[in-house]
Amino acid sequence: MRIVIDMQGAQTESRFRGIGRYTMDFVKAVVRNRGKHEVILALNGTLADSVEPIREAFGGLLPTSNIRVWESLSGVKACEGGNHGRREVAELIREAFLLSLRPDVIHVCSLFEGYGDDAVTSIGRVDSSIPVTTTIHDLIPFLNPAHYLEPGHLFTDFYLDKLESLKRSAALLSISESSREEAIKHLGVFPENVINTSEGVNKCFRPISLSDVYVSSLKRTLGIKNDFILYSGGADERKNLKRLIYAFARTLDGVRKSVQLVMAGKISSGERKQLRQFALEAGLDQHQLIMAGYVSDDELIALYNTCLFFVFPSWHEGFGLPPLEAMACGAAVIGADATSIPEVIGLQEALFDPFDVDSLSSLMVKIINDENFRHFLQKHGLRQAKNFSWDTAGRRAIRMFERVAGKVKAADDGLQGDMLVHSLVRSIASLQCAMQFDVDECATIASAIAINHPAADRKSILYVDVSELVRHDARTGVQRVTRSVLYELLNNPPEAYDVHPVYATSSVPGYRYAKKFTRQFLGLEDNGIEDIPIDPAMGDIFFGLDLQANVVNAQMDILKAMHRRGVQVYFLVHDLLPVTMPSVFAPGKDVAHADWLKNISQFDGVVCVSKTVADEFKLWLGSNRKNLKSSFFVQWSHNGADVENSVPLRLGVDPEADKVLSILRSRLTFLAVGTLEPRKGHSQILSAFEQLWRDGQDVNFVIVGKQGWMTEKLAAKIESHPEIGKRLFWLKGIGDDYLERVYEVSSCLIAGSLGEGFGLPLIEAAHHKLPVIARDIPVFREVAGEHAFFFHGKFPEDLAKAIKAWMALYEEGHHPHSEGMKWITWKESTRNLLSIILPSDVEFVGDSLTNHDVL
Repeated sequence: MRIVIDMQGAQTESRFRGIGRYTMDFVKAVVRNRGKHEVILALNGTLADSVEPIREAFGGLLPTSNIRVWESLSGVKACEGGNHGRREVAELIREAFLLSLRPDVIHVCSLFEGYGDDAVTSIGRVDSSIPVTTTIHDLIPFLNPAHYLEPGHLFTDFYLDKLESLKRSAALLSISESSREEAIKHLGVFPENVINTSEGVNKCFRPISLSDVYVSSLKRTLGIKNDFILYSGGADERKNLKRLIYAFARTLDGVRKSVQLVMAGKISSGERKQLRQFALEAGLDQHQLIMAGYVSDDELIALYNTCLFFVFPSWHEGFGLPPLEAMACGAAVIGADATSIPEVIGLQEALFDPFDVDSLSSLMVKIINDENFRHFLQKHGLRQAKNFSWDTAGRRAIRMFERVAGKVKAADDGLQGDMLVHSLVRSIASLQCAMQFDVDECATIASAIAINHPAADRKSILYVDVSELVRHDARTGVQRVTRSVLYELLNNPPEAYDVHPVYATSSVPGYRYAKKFTRQFLGLEDNGIEDIPIDPAMGDIFFGLDLQANVVNAQMDILKAMHRRGVQVYFLVHDLLPVTMPSVFAPGKDVAHADWLKNISQFDGVVCVSKTVADEFKLWLGSNRKNLKSSFFVQWSHNGADVENSVPLRLGVDPEADKVLSILRSRLTFLAVGTLEPRKGHSQILSAFEQLWRDGQDVNFVIVGKQGWMTEKLAAKIESHPEIGKRLFWLKGIGDDYLERVYEVSSCLIAGSLGEGFGLPLIEAAHHKLPVIARDIPVFREVAGEHAFFFHGKFPEDLAKAIKAWMALYEEGHHPHSEGMKWITWKESTRNLLSIILPSDVEFVGDSLTNHDVL
């Protein structure tokens, strides 16, 4: 059986109240006890801020593919009278999406959502063959119309409409025996069609030991100076807070000690103002009533654990979760003798008449003055709380789901695929409001339908971000990695995925298919193809292969929307150098890079090009991301080394190349490969060779790499150097074909960089069996191991001394040989990346030699 659950009760403002807590804990219980049944959670994409927290909360309980997000119209809240037409369309869109999931039963945790926000609920507007069950929390407005249902008011119309939908439910799940009896008596529901699942209490609510420092800090923050009586919840009429305030004022006359009344919960500014006025009228000082506002679960648990006692004066509740939470934390609890509250508290001595201020006041005086009675209530509460279980509620619900689903005859799939979409479009077109929609609204409706109903034969897509490569191939190591991995992905795509290069800019929202670039990259004709916007769907993967921090930072809203839709988002991290070594980068680069790191760590994970970078990233996360998703991972995989398979830049060989190569071949030649930039250490290396030349060492030094940033003086020095063209060579922007020949005639690679993410030239040198002299930094140790000669120090004489020592070893054949350095091909490197970011059941062609750690 496939159970689809509408989660909007945990997405609206209700998530800050009991309905939100019920929705999360109840659904988790259903998921835990599902057995062989399949559970799919349906989330409203227009309530965007709530999607990721819910997905995170169910991590480890459900596969990501079982948490589905549907798109619809915004601006449908019922409290604004002009939204009726859009809301009708949204209801049809939602029901069609739920049907597309092929459910055996649909459950709605909270039907009465959408008055003050963009939640959308309805039953039976598109199809009535699939049974829909609904949680009935209470009938408070219906049974108390004088307080809640003003004739002609928008809320009245909204509520009565939802009530009619509720009656179309195949079955109801009540949260208490009280709410069950209300449904049977006042809605005419057959007793067998409503079951009391009750509620439970989350395991986090328990007696705990708290440090004096923490308790003092929390009390100081909230303004609590004395022993305190606690209430938690909302402030609407039925919560009875006015009588609580008056009863508390009278209580103070009957006790010797100073006591404060603390109200914790999300209470509007208008309600707060009213309650303050009530307190003044009752004779309370300002400090005697504390309006704590919304508090976190940790703070609430601390308040439950430290309060003198907890009071719940509401005269109508569907269940009454706060007193159960308080009892589970070991608090003495009293509550109103009304509706469901006696079921929860389970002790007559702890109940009072909610409409009698004296009844409440006298019980409060007794608890404060009678320590034995207070301890009796505490012990009772701990025992009583154990009678409530979310798992029991979940199992009861599943039995009801099985029963109602079993009543439906197995038939064809009914409305599905194109038939469902066509039926939805016709239903929308038939609405009276359809002709009133403008072009933008029609486009939004069409987009939502397209997103919610992807083509049945659509393969999952691996979107590969190559934004920088599309804009400009800077011919750096990063671009070599991008080109090489992209080539492998396009020529050897993983099973079950289509690979599509994509790009974006920092000025225009949205990613586009890089079709023109891809055809050029593969050597194909343009054919006038257009770069259209991408259309990501659930199950797709977005992989940030290229490094374009500014683009990613500018496209965060797009990436977040993509992620909410169920697209997995990963990034390749080459290094953290602009953050760890800001002085060797252009001003502002560190800020942009730090923003990029913060942004990419909001998604599913990163793959670093080395273990060193992965370790640095983990350290950075520990200091900069306090609310990191538990499912976020940091893994690593090395780059490839076979230049011939790295989509080499064939720029042709300079006519002077043979002459240069002949000179390089004529004596010992030391090679430095990399852009001329401060961290690469070119200045130290050049000064070291100047010292060697002064000392009579007849050796060549050749630099391969374009000029980068902050090196104007060094570049001028090289170009005007007396040894240029003789024993000093700077080969700017040469192609890989020329570079291959330079590797072949060189004697040793010098890697003098102060910081690297990987150090691609080291393994390229190893591929050519070229010895390596490298600065002793962690990543070079990781890549080269014992197969390189390492040097220390930042002064020219330090390196000159190291080169002389290496030459002495070289003459005797005792220098470290790079042939033993482990390296992998770009094909293997790409397979490693895919084995990390793709689902574990995806098959690969060839071997995968993954190197990775998990955060």
